[in-house]
Amino acid sequence: MAADETFPIASYCSSQAWGGLEMNVLRFLHWMRGRGWPAVLFARPGSPLLTWAAAWGLPARALQSRSKASDLLGARTLARMAAADSARVLILHQSRDLLMAVLTKIHTGNRLKVVYQQHMHIAGDKRDLLHAWQYRRLDAFVAPAPSLARQVAERTPIRPERLHVIPLGLEADRFLRKPPRSQARRQLGLPLDVPLAGIIGRLDPKKGQHVAIKALRRVHETGRPLHLLVVGAPTRGEHADYEAHLHRLADDLGLAPFVHFRSHLDEPATAYAAMDIFILASQSETYGMVTIEAMASELAVAGTDAGGTVDLIAHERNGLRFPPGDESACAAAVIRFLADPHFAGRMAAQARRDVLANFTHDRQCAQWETLLRGLAGAAPAGSK
Repeated sequence: MAADETFPIASYCSSQAWGGLEMNVLRFLHWMRGRGWPAVLFARPGSPLLTWAAAWGLPARALQSRSKASDLLGARTLARMAAADSARVLILHQSRDLLMAVLTKIHTGNRLKVVYQQHMHIAGDKRDLLHAWQYRRLDAFVAPAPSLARQVAERTPIRPERLHVIPLGLEADRFLRKPPRSQARRQLGLPLDVPLAGIIGRLDPKKGQHVAIKALRRVHETGRPLHLLVVGAPTRGEHADYEAHLHRLADDLGLAPFVHFRSHLDEPATAYAAMDIFILASQSETYGMVTIEAMASELAVAGTDAGGTVDLIAHERNGLRFPPGDESACAAAVIRFLADPHFAGRMAAQARRDVLANFTHDRQCAQWETLLRGLAGAAPAGSK
């Protein structure tokens, strides 16, 4: 196959939610189409994925699947739809879609290659007979970080040659050309001349906004009048009381004038531009796109020492890490940045260099292109 040859690919995701995973699915298809790859999305009727795919001008097809039993029929339908679009590779994004994808491959006579793109941790051991049968029929498994690839190797029967590490990327220009700090703060209704830390993500106890607020209190105890920007909204139907809890927490700690809540922003570059320091307080991020966005924005970043964050933040090289849930350690990292602006600036500059070297969307797409072209000429997994 020629080094620059492209061919139709498809992405299947049954999610009914709208968050980082779903955004990454659409971004990737959009980028690949921009590089000449015919790409189509298969998703559930009425899902935000289909709605946003239409808004982005991405080809998308509705496919109903309500249960494991319906996967048997849905796979046949998906195989016909993939054939109609001449797709040669099907990319899936959730473990619950694995059976459907494998059955779809079987319905094509194993001609369709199936690739799993990891967005979440592997929960538990997957070496039982049913899971092993499914995982061994994957033609490739793509993990976004080395630590996650090691987890996959330990918990699944994926062969080493089928396990690939391809970091999720971003369009760095969006964050390199951020607006001036004063403009961003005026736009968000924030005070202009104060030190400001920020945390971005859906409002969820696992994201640790409460840890950041408690850390803010400890920073104030040292006499530093830091403000905190909390950007995010609750996921529909989940943790509905957590937002109110955060407001009560800020009130109870006497921090209400210093904690600024803003809902989800379609253009987060403005929020990063307003900050001096970024906090990632999640219990354990699988990857953490917000961390990379903050690094690209040349912010001093403090993140939890868990999950995929350990592959992004090299402690005292491009940021600082602290144990999950440890408000004192989080505060200590923030205080170090505030007390030593030269150190904070050095961490932030290195963070941006690391993003430009390793986490751009061009690099992600180029690595995927190498993988896809290699699969096009390989024997299908599980066909023997």
